Amino acid sequence: MDTSGVVTRRRRPGLTVLRIGLVILLCMAVAAGTVGVLWQRGMLSLAGRCLTSSTVTVVASPTVEPALNQVLAKWNATRPTVDGACVTARTVVQESGQAAAAVGPGWDPARDGDKPDVWVPDSSVWLSVAGSRPEAAELLGAQPESIATSPAVLALRKPMATALGWPQRPLGRQDVIGALSQPDVWAKAGHPEYASMRVGLTDPATSTAGLASVLSILDPTGTGEVGQQQLIAGLQVSRVVGGFAPDAGVFFAAQSTAAAIDQNSAVAAFPALEKEVAEYNAANPAGEMAPVYDTQQSFVADFPYVPLTASWVSGRDRAAADDIRQYLHGPDARAILARHYLRTPDGATDGTAALPVSAGYPAAPPAARAAITPERLSQVMAAWADLQRKVNLLVVLDTSGSMTKPVPDTKLNRLALLQQTAGAGFNLLPHTMSIGLWEFSGRGDGQAHRELVPFGPYPANAGAIPRAQALNQAVGALRAEGDTPLYDTVYDAFKTMQKQWEAGSTNSVVIITDGANEVATGLTLEQLTAKLAKEQIKDKPVQVVTIAVGPDADAASLEKVAAAAGGRNLVLREPASAIETLVLAFTGRLQ
Repeated sequence: MDTSGVVTRRRRPGLTVLRIGLVILLCMAVAAGTVGVLWQRGMLSLAGRCLTSSTVTVVASPTVEPALNQVLAKWNATRPTVDGACVTARTVVQESGQAAAAVGPGWDPARDGDKPDVWVPDSSVWLSVAGSRPEAAELLGAQPESIATSPAVLALRKPMATALGWPQRPLGRQDVIGALSQPDVWAKAGHPEYASMRVGLTDPATSTAGLASVLSILDPTGTGEVGQQQLIAGLQVSRVVGGFAPDAGVFFAAQSTAAAIDQNSAVAAFPALEKEVAEYNAANPAGEMAPVYDTQQSFVADFPYVPLTASWVSGRDRAAADDIRQYLHGPDARAILARHYLRTPDGATDGTAALPVSAGYPAAPPAARAAITPERLSQVMAAWADLQRKVNLLVVLDTSGSMTKPVPDTKLNRLALLQQTAGAGFNLLPHTMSIGLWEFSGRGDGQAHRELVPFGPYPANAGAIPRAQALNQAVGALRAEGDTPLYDTVYDAFKTMQKQWEAGSTNSVVIITDGANEVATGLTLEQLTAKLAKEQIKDKPVQVVTIAVGPDADAASLEKVAAAAGGRNLVLREPASAIETLVLAFTGRLQ
């Protein structure tokens, strides 16, 4: 073949090597740039894992954690980055009360669990609890944002709510408490079997619903001040309590177990969050609970999102926490929270069918109560603790002749007013109380005082009849005559209660009188006060509380008597205007 017309060019080895080198250098440059970009974005992987990463730990209450866990999983799927590092988030479950007690620079992972970068309790009230400690307050930062809301309610068995006219008739917490304290209400409604049902209480130290319940009872207007009306309301609740539990879950479980043998099976109403009721009803359509809302200001769990300013929280984690905060207000997060029966931060149901109005969930719940300061919260909780304490009480009533004098601005004499208030007070006595009743007056028989009802546990019989009945019968039969052997009676009552002293209880004598000591024989004021002070047992104290009723009472002497026994004296110059004080006196709950 003729090849004379073809010019064949042979490749020079050096040039080929040069070209290959240039290509390799170009590839390396491109790769280096790509690596730089990926490194800056924190996305360079080895075997699918970030070389640089960070994890934000969110400690959340059991109420909101399941929803928050799903939100964070969706956020993690967006492959977020901060400052050249991949970031992820995870949730850790912890009760709000426990976290409030632990949060601070001294958080111990061995004792308290993983250290949080963000805290999401049920309610901002837990921030007040934690913030009462200065070292914790420093970590909580500025005003946190709410990520969702759920009103506190009283969960009531639906058939009982229906018997009271629900849902056509709106029910309030006091409607339920009042019905449970009056068996005839259920008989009139055609359901006498409900008369034995009781209220359950959850621990306000750990349960958000329990704390909400205490605030609704003792601080309904949100002022943080507990007055006598609120104490009486608290006693009314105590009368119908049938069980205690750390949280609402115990009571929900008892509702769905018909054969439950413990005391909680008789609990038909208990504090819970709206979310918990809706969740329970969805899982138990045959045994639904009705949500009963506060009719005035409502306690609302607002699920605050709190990035902590703790030393262990890095700048990168703070930035990631802020990114999560913004994501929580987006449509994907909102949809997840709504599916978990949570309202929006402004209380709307967000268009979800999870909280239908037809099932008793209002489109807009009652107005949320104002935030409470740590100081006022402490006052309310102290009053609640005082209501829960066991009381051993001997009530001693003046039935001398002066008790027949009229009470101004009423149609009653002093004794009739005392009988009326005593009856109201005895009807509020909790079942944990022990009580006895005396009267005193000199009637020429050598006796300064007489025992009307022997001291003993309130639930137990006094003789052949229930103690409650014995107290009311004895008060109703009182008659006023004779003089006032006050000092001898006080001393004898004091010595009697020393014999009845019980550890873990408040042991008291309450003396109610409208006069002064009128007998020439027996103890003098100086002798009485000296004996009370000398014979008081330091580690077994018995208080003497004296109540001076009306303008004739010797308030100055009664003040000295009470002070000698570590008690106090109250002066009620116009007893008609101090009925609540007298009612509380008969329950041993004077503040």
